[in-house]
Parts: sequence; C-alpha cells; structure tokens
Amino acid sequence: MSTGDTRSLSIVVTTYEWPAALELVLRSLSEAVDRHCEVVVADDGSGPSTAAVVERWQGLFPVHLGYVRQDDHGWRQARSRNLGALTARGEYLVFIDGDALVRPGLVSALRRAMIPGWFLASKRLNLSNALTERILGEDLPVWRWSAIHWLVLHPRELLSSARAREPNRPGVLLPLRDQMRPWRSNAADFTPPHHGYGFLTGLWRTDLERVNGFEARFIGWGEEDVEMGLRLRRAGLRCGWAGPGTSLLHLWHRDRYETTSGNWPLYRETESSARLEALDGLRELACELAGVA
Repeated sequence: MSTGDTRSLSIVVTTYEWPAALELVLRSLSEAVDRHCEVVVADDGSGPSTAAVVERWQGLFPVHLGYVRQDDHGWRQARSRNLGALTARGEYLVFIDGDALVRPGLVSALRRAMIPGWFLASKRLNLSNALTERILGEDLPVWRWSAIHWLVLHPRELLSSARAREPNRPGVLLPLRDQMRPWRSNAADFTPPHHGYGFLTGLWRTDLERVNGFEARFIGWGEEDVEMGLRLRRAGLRCGWAGPGTSLLHLWHRDRYETTSGNWPLYRETESSARLEALDGLRELACELAGVA
C-alpha cells in the first residue's frame, strides 16, 4: 500500500494464549500496513507458542514487528495495552485485540481520520463458531472478502453480539448516523455498539498521555476501554468512525462476561469523579519499568 501520509502509526495488538488467532491477525495486518507503520504485539503472559508466532513473522513482516510480554498475573489487558504503547514508536496509536482480523483498507481509512481533537472507534463483525473453525483450519483469507461476498454467500455467518443490540453490517448497509466522518463539518459523534471502544481504539499519543493511558486497576474482561473513552470525552475529544474499512472481523470464542465483576465499580468511580487521568496508568508503568519508586 502506498500513501502520501508519512505520519508514523503504531498498531498495538494485545493477545493471550491464542497463537492460531494471532497468526491470522498478523497475516491480515501484513496486507494492510504501509511503510510508515509498525506493529507491536503486547502479550499478556502467554507461553512460548505465542512468542514463536511473532518470531516467525518478524522475518516475514513488511514493516517493523515488535513484541513485548508481561508475566501472567491474571487478565491485565489494560496494563498490557499501556505496555504496548510505551514500546511503540508512533505518533498515532491504534489498539486492537488478537482475535480480530483487519481488512486491507484499515490503514488508509485510519490515516484519513487521524484528525486532532478526535479519537477513533469502530465496529466488528462477529463471526460464527462454524466459520471461525473453517478460518483457523483452512487459513481462509476472509479479510479480503467483499461486502457483496458476505451478503450473498455468507449472510448467516455474521452474528449479532448478545450485548450489541444491533445487527452486524458488512459495511454497505449503513444507517445515516454511521455515514458521518470526522473530516466532515457536520459529523456526529460515533457511539460504538454497546459503547465499547475495545474493538479498535485510535488516538494521538499526546492524547493518550494526557489521560495517562488505560487504567491498569481493571483486572479481568472488559470496561477498561469504556472507562478510558469516558476520560477522553471528558478531556474534550470527540469520538469518530473512520468507515467500513476499519470494521474488524471478530473470531468466535466463548463469552467472558463473568470475569467483569470487579470492573463496573471502577468505571462508576471514574464516572462520579471529574478525573481525566488514570490513577495507575502510563506514567506509573513507566516508573515501574525504570525501577523508580
């Protein structure tokens, strides 16, 4: 991919113990990046199989592919994202999960929407269990499939999330709200399905530093993205959607909502305060890594 935009962009992929999925995520990313990108895999304590996937791809990837790992002390995705951000070198940071395949137009869509005063979120298409098994078993390059391909040949393979309250859309059936973009003067703020920003979060490094990153006190599945989104909006940023090219293809896995019991009280704590910054975020992690008390 060629682009006239030379601003450096880092894509941070968080992962834990699913090397087969990470393999396909990296494969899809290899077809989406441009020469001003890098990818950093932020590992939340996986075993050697995950490191082996990254090491193999480091010899194949078209741009710099970094890897950083933290020890396994429970689900600490917020801290893992902060670790990836500290490792990344880009001016603009994009966070995605290691079970979400990207489409070839991802980076070009992001670059058009990297506008000061905005952060980006997106949607995902939730794939069925059966199709996910085929993708993993047959190396199906579904990220290359067109919207027409999905609509005509695989309409039943796109699942509505139990929490989303709206159906999946391959990208051509868009309500008027979703046709707005950050670069249009009358753009409306984008609200992702069930207000989750974790599918994809894109923002300038300076904005991430302004709110001190993700709140690492969040342990277990979920809500760390929603909480940071609240602080970003409180800091005066607006949320935008860069278009269908940024919609992710989410591989099926069992729901993990039962692990969120301790997270909603932390969200409500932030909601009831006027706080912009994470209490345990980027700065605290940087000091910890530097051995500064």
